[in-house]
Amino acid sequence: MCESHPAGDPGRRTPRRVNRPLTTPDQTAIGTLKGNTPVKNLKYNKLDVSIAASNEELGATAAAAFAAAARSALETKDEIAVILATGNSQLSFARAVRERDDIDWSRISILHMDEYLGMSEDHPASFRLWMQENLVQHVHPKAFYGVNGDHVPVEEEIERYSALVRDLDPAICVMGIGENGHLAFNDPPADFDTHEMMRLLDLDDACRNQQVGEGHFASLAETPKQAFSLTVHALLRPQVVFVLTPETRKAAAVKAALEGPVTSMCPGSILQTQPQAHLYLDQDSASLLELA
Repeated sequence: MCESHPAGDPGRRTPRRVNRPLTTPDQTAIGTLKGNTPVKNLKYNKLDVSIAASNEELGATAAAAFAAAARSALETKDEIAVILATGNSQLSFARAVRERDDIDWSRISILHMDEYLGMSEDHPASFRLWMQENLVQHVHPKAFYGVNGDHVPVEEEIERYSALVRDLDPAICVMGIGENGHLAFNDPPADFDTHEMMRLLDLDDACRNQQVGEGHFASLAETPKQAFSLTVHALLRPQVVFVLTPETRKAAAVKAALEGPVTSMCPGSILQTQPQAHLYLDQDSASLLELA
């Protein structure tokens, strides 16, 4: 379980000014509440953090950054692959990015990061279905590679998807932080050391309760106990990583990830060490941070 650290705890991280050395333990507000301008741009260790005025502005700001990163990557490559997340916290981004006209999706292949074990693509809670309905059918990418949760044997699917990730070598990853601090389905304690690309993971009760709370399942008993998931290593391999984490229910996990120590018990805390990553918050998810 992700646990935050109180003020004065030596494990606690303080935000830093964007335009100051990383050793300066403070923060600055830049921007306003207008338009899609982040309210604050901060730095926690090596991680850039932007706080938007609302969930919708978070999505629009992240979509603009994604578009710029995709255009930049396509300047030197004929085509690229991206890893995209699913779930309620990604909806504002999905709405914003599919409305943009400055992304050449015909040169972009989409991977996603997880799927429940045994789940068919037409199940209402399937992440493949979410991706189809919220992005693929709108943007028509070069290709969409789904994780076949109902494929047996399991080892074949892990090998297939791992090979895809290695071969396509995604340029961008867009993900979130879960209520228990997880990245994809890498629940605490997460494996930061493996170089595998995908695993079949057991889901902890906090993770499964989040799925119930988001309305994907009626009860904990109906929620799958295992899922295919990209590893932390696979998620952080791309040259650019965007982490979109809105809503009050994520505030405690955000606080622990940013102000606590880097620990496998709070998987999101590894982001502090990632200079290629940018975390996008809204006012609600940032509400517990110690902002001077």
